[in-house]
Amino acid sequence: MSLQNTAYRTDSVFSPRTGPSDPTSMALQWTPYTLVLLLVGGLLTAFAVSLRYLGREDGMPGAKLGGSLMLAGGAWVFCFVAQLSSTTLAAKLLWNVLTNVAILSLALVWLAYVCWYTARSEWLSRRAFGLCSLVPGSLLAVAAVPAARRSLFADAELLRVGSFVVLDAAYAPLFFGYVVVGYALFAASLLLLVAAAIGSRGILRWQLAVLLSFAMLPGSAVVLDLLGYAPTPGLDFGPLSVAVTAVAGAFSVTRFGWLDLTPIARDQVFRAIVDAVVVVDADGRVVDLNRQAERIAGTPAAAAVGRRLPDLIPELASPLDARDATDEPARSEVSIATPDGRRVFDLQLSSVGDAVDDRDSYALILHDITTRKAAEERVERRNRTVERMLRVVNDLTAAHTVEAVFQRAVEGGHEMFGADACRIAVVEGDRFVPVASAGDDHDDPSPQRIGSGFAGTTYRSGDPVVVDDLTDVRGASALDTGSSRPYRSLLSAPIGDHGVVQLLSTDSGAFDEDDREMIALFTSHVETAVDRAETEAELRDERDRLEEFASVVAHDLRNPLTIASGRLELLADAEDAPSEHVEPLRTALDRMESIITDILRLARQGDAIGEVETVDLSACVDDAWRSVDTDAARLRRADDLGTVRADRGRLQQLFENLFRNCVEHGSTNNRRESAGDTVEHGSTESRPKSGDSVDHGSTASHSDDAAPSVTVRVGPLDRATGFYVADDGPGIPPDRRDHVFEYGHSSTADGTGIGLAVVERIVRAHGWEITVGESADGGARFDVVVE
Repeated sequence: MSLQNTAYRTDSVFSPRTGPSDPTSMALQWTPYTLVLLLVGGLLTAFAVSLRYLGREDGMPGAKLGGSLMLAGGAWVFCFVAQLSSTTLAAKLLWNVLTNVAILSLALVWLAYVCWYTARSEWLSRRAFGLCSLVPGSLLAVAAVPAARRSLFADAELLRVGSFVVLDAAYAPLFFGYVVVGYALFAASLLLLVAAAIGSRGILRWQLAVLLSFAMLPGSAVVLDLLGYAPTPGLDFGPLSVAVTAVAGAFSVTRFGWLDLTPIARDQVFRAIVDAVVVVDADGRVVDLNRQAERIAGTPAAAAVGRRLPDLIPELASPLDARDATDEPARSEVSIATPDGRRVFDLQLSSVGDAVDDRDSYALILHDITTRKAAEERVERRNRTVERMLRVVNDLTAAHTVEAVFQRAVEGGHEMFGADACRIAVVEGDRFVPVASAGDDHDDPSPQRIGSGFAGTTYRSGDPVVVDDLTDVRGASALDTGSSRPYRSLLSAPIGDHGVVQLLSTDSGAFDEDDREMIALFTSHVETAVDRAETEAELRDERDRLEEFASVVAHDLRNPLTIASGRLELLADAEDAPSEHVEPLRTALDRMESIITDILRLARQGDAIGEVETVDLSACVDDAWRSVDTDAARLRRADDLGTVRADRGRLQQLFENLFRNCVEHGSTNNRRESAGDTVEHGSTESRPKSGDSVDHGSTASHSDDAAPSVTVRVGPLDRATGFYVADDGPGIPPDRRDHVFEYGHSSTADGTGIGLAVVERIVRAHGWEITVGESADGGARFDVVVE
């Protein structure tokens, strides 16, 4: 913007020259341009006051500079109106200098505004601004001194143009020094704007274009004045062009929000945001978008601005339609087909302020959560697979044959992994033999050599194999049948040494690393179930052999024994029967009967238990005591032994064997009864307690006055859940306690060594524990811990 006025004469004479009518007697004059220029100045001043108010009330950072800019423009217009309205040469020269002071001030404030706008405020610090302000300040000082004021002009005169007079002046070199400074400030602001415009985008590009236009309009008008293209002598284009700039500036502040935030800084933040950001107006038309949003839309910002967002990204039509008038941001998840493939975004839509017609504009922030969603879906899929696996494992546990295990395994694998087909082939010799299949696998494959196909690779390596595409691969399945079924994906895993399981899908890439890990876990369960089923089969075979043995014992041994017992009774009834031989024979035959009974019991029952129920221990103890020939022994039982979950028949057998052991190995010479008929409690502490027992006499026929041969006590454990059985007999030596539960171990010559072995098997079958120690009376004590 130049320092003003085009001189029509260049004379060096400083005397006024007038036309036909002398206007020097007039103080002021009215021109056709006065009213227009006054309105322009008033508009600029009002706009300046409005901006200062906005800056104070709404905190708009650029309002202070914008108001100062408009105020300087208004000062330029008012000073030029004063120059145009004055009629004396001295007054016109004074207002001419003041007009140029306003122009210099406008150039300086304009540079400050551009520095702020382009985020380069540090380039024009307060100190630098103060130094630059000395230039218009010095010109103002020159204007205050008439003699100094004339040094700015080489010549000046008044010219009459129609009904009014104008100044015709020629400027001195000093004046052009100020012109150079003014143009330097103006050029610096243009360079900053051009530098900012390079690489700008979206709404910022429009802002910079308008700013450049604002700057070029007054500057171009002054250049035209200097070149002599003014429409009327003495009238400048510059003040009139400021009116256009003021109106355009008022619109731009509301349209582009210039004063809300440093625009270049806003653009830098806009570019730095890693999320995609799109700004739309109330009609859904794109106002601005960053580079991330450009990549999603597949359209550059230049082509996107002005278009409706649903036309660029159709998936955002629904969120835009659902927006409400509240200030609360709306969040949702949206899946968008981008040039890089389908992506999932966390969409936040919020109002960003008033736009044209007081309607809201909106910012859409799209945070890419594709990776997170994939991870969540992966976890959910894994959890579903684990839940299905638990059901399948339970099914495998319920299968009692190898064939049932394989069939349930293929059905479970088909469900767990969502495969189209699931197959299992086992190793027999040097071939894979199919044993089970599920799903759409209706082929009837034949055995195949172990070394062929992916099945052979899987079996040899011992690791699962995933094949994403079987299009060009033959022999992919365990059993290559030449089927035309279009399987594309394969998941193959070994089942230990038993064989392989394979899952097939018609989709490529149907299985991933998670499936690879899960099938390894799955096949370990299948292997365990197969091993268990094979063990159960072996046990069943062993049990069948034992049953067969028991039948042989029952038939081949008991029949001769029955005959011998019958003949012995006939012999005993004879008058001349040798009594010294009859009783030993009867004892031997009874002993043989006892041995046969124990062998049958051990062979037929072994470790097996039947249905488990809640058993009253006191009742079970009483029933067992009554079932045993206890001779002169006595039972002392605690009042309440509680209950236990057990097979009642086997539990009663346990008590019967323990009672029989106490009676048979007890001694009448080593019995020490405590006073008050006490009962022992606890496995490690035996403190006598009175009044806490129930007495049971012998089940044999003997005199009630006879002293008991042994006293057996049954009570609960103090420090564990369970019970004990103790006697006051001779006890078991510590060095033999580790062997009492061994089959065939007995401390007497006529003992079978089977009774306590059966007790230990019953305890083990229930999952309990049994220990042997010494009772408080010095006899044997058996502690059974049930939990």
